[in-house]
Amino acid sequence: MSKKEELEEKAESCETSEDYVNVAKEIVQDLSDKDWAGELMDEGAEWAQTVDELILFAKAAGEALGDKDRAKQYLVQAKDFGTTTQDFVNLASAASAIGDTATAAELMTAAQAKCTKIADFFTLSKTIQDVLGDADMAKQTIDAAIGKCKTVANYVDCAKGIVDVLGDKEQAKGIFDKAGESCKTGDDCALLAKGALEILEDAALARSLYEKGEAQLETGKDLVALAASAAGDLKDPEYAKAIYRKAAERMEKGEDLMTLAKSIVDSLQDKALALDIYNKAEPLFSKFDQLSKLAKAILSDIGDAAAAGAIYQKTLEADPTSKQLVQVAKALADELEDTPGALKVLKGAELAVKSNDEFKLTAEAILKYADDPQWIEAIKDQQERREANAALYTDFLAQENTCETSGALVHLARKVVMQTGDKHYARKLYKRAARKAHYFPEYLTLADAVYADLEDAEWVREIYTMLQERCDDPLKTNNLVDGIMANLGDSQWAKTIYSSQEQSASKATDFVRLARIVNDKLRDAQWAGELFDKAAEACADVVSCTTAAGAALASLGDMDRAKALYTKAESFCEGSAQFEVLVRAAAEQANDPQVVRGLVQSAEGKLSGARDLTSLAEWTLTYLDDPPGARRIYQKALQAPDAASRKSDIVLSIKNKLGDEGWAKKLI
Repeated sequence: MSKKEELEEKAESCETSEDYVNVAKEIVQDLSDKDWAGELMDEGAEWAQTVDELILFAKAAGEALGDKDRAKQYLVQAKDFGTTTQDFVNLASAASAIGDTATAAELMTAAQAKCTKIADFFTLSKTIQDVLGDADMAKQTIDAAIGKCKTVANYVDCAKGIVDVLGDKEQAKGIFDKAGESCKTGDDCALLAKGALEILEDAALARSLYEKGEAQLETGKDLVALAASAAGDLKDPEYAKAIYRKAAERMEKGEDLMTLAKSIVDSLQDKALALDIYNKAEPLFSKFDQLSKLAKAILSDIGDAAAAGAIYQKTLEADPTSKQLVQVAKALADELEDTPGALKVLKGAELAVKSNDEFKLTAEAILKYADDPQWIEAIKDQQERREANAALYTDFLAQENTCETSGALVHLARKVVMQTGDKHYARKLYKRAARKAHYFPEYLTLADAVYADLEDAEWVREIYTMLQERCDDPLKTNNLVDGIMANLGDSQWAKTIYSSQEQSASKATDFVRLARIVNDKLRDAQWAGELFDKAAEACADVVSCTTAAGAALASLGDMDRAKALYTKAESFCEGSAQFEVLVRAAAEQANDPQVVRGLVQSAEGKLSGARDLTSLAEWTLTYLDDPPGARRIYQKALQAPDAASRKSDIVLSIKNKLGDEGWAKKLI
């Protein structure tokens, strides 16, 4: 087979651009047949689909065939496949390599149209200088890059390109000055200043850019970005701290302050300043998740167990669930080694349990960390009861979750004790009831139930002590003492309460009320008598005296004190109306005619008017049933100085009250 036949066979089997180019080169080399080689390359070029393939054909046309026109044809064909700046740069380089500067310039112009990034323009500009040596065209490309700048990142890339391509730091500095107008955020300002440091190595310019950003930035978040850059890029920790503090002053959200504190730790490793910022965030949080996240951040970033522990304790005020409290307890015990604090939290978790699953989780934690044998035994006892009565406890928990008042919880607790005997669960319910109680009667009911079901005299005493401070009327005091006596049998405490009331008493009615209570509730007749004596001293009118006398008789059966009070009441009587009150009271209270008679006689000695004496005669009939005595007083009334003007009233009284119609007629 001849060489030509061999090459013909190779030409027919070409599949790739490389195949066509290689065979064409062999044809030129072995047969010196450039026409056939050119035709073969044209055939291969028709199948080419990429810029690189057509550049391969162009280089071969120039080098193997010495055919610049054909090479240019391939390069022009390749333009249709160019999609990137680099594609056109490669084409231009290929054109330059074959000495076709015009085509190279045309392709460089096309390449500029494909530039999308600032860096692309500068790469192209450098290529123009290297390949074409056309300074004007290279400058036009740089000007185009500057015109494309819209963001700070664009300007930084532009400045870098100017230094890399032109080595012109002054022009680059001008770019940084212009870029300052485009800074909108802290990240922008930080990026610009960092660029000045890295590209120009100009710390003074960078510092001025930081200061300009500090002045124009409004939010704390933006200042944080600037401060982090000042610490990491400018290497000026004191300046960074100043910006961080300024940022903190502008922040109103706890989350933002936490981000700031984290940035301080990362950029400055200044844990003291970071802790100050974390502490500033703490009052801005009220939810459990917020506080828990803060505590974890303090522990991981600062390593301050005490500060983290204080935040964990504050989570208890955020109405956490039982599950959340168990999480806190584990953190306190395992991470902070604060087992006492963890146990305190678990006490709260036990109270917050709202399902059997929550109880199981809480119980496991208590058994893991607790060292109180009684508490451990109580948890184990509850576990056994709940396992044995799962359905019943599910119902109890469902009811508990619907209880809105202290009374409802007390009712449920009593039901629990009655049906299961589970005093531990009942105690939890009673504690919840105590937290929901607001009114005096609710606390009294709670104390009764606690004593009845738990026999916890200490807790009952705490409730009563609290109620003692709330006693603002006699009814509350009496109800409190009833509870103290019924549940605690503490008569000395009751006496102390009433002694306090005695010291503040000033009115006769106050002393009378206390005397009756002391006698009825404490069975202390001696003290009651002393109180009646104080009541007698405080009496200032007929009614107060008769009231005290009646009470002394009813409570103590003390006629002597009653008589003394009647005598004092008599001293206040100035007219028949007051004597009538006294006589009527004595008659109803004393059940002793002699006492009444003595008061009537005293009245007779003081009264002189016909009307008053007539009334006295009628009282004698009503309260003493003494017609002779009444007749004598009527005679005295008829002899009164004003008898003539009152005669008709006297006669009518004699007729109707005394029943002596004959005497009445004689007087007419």
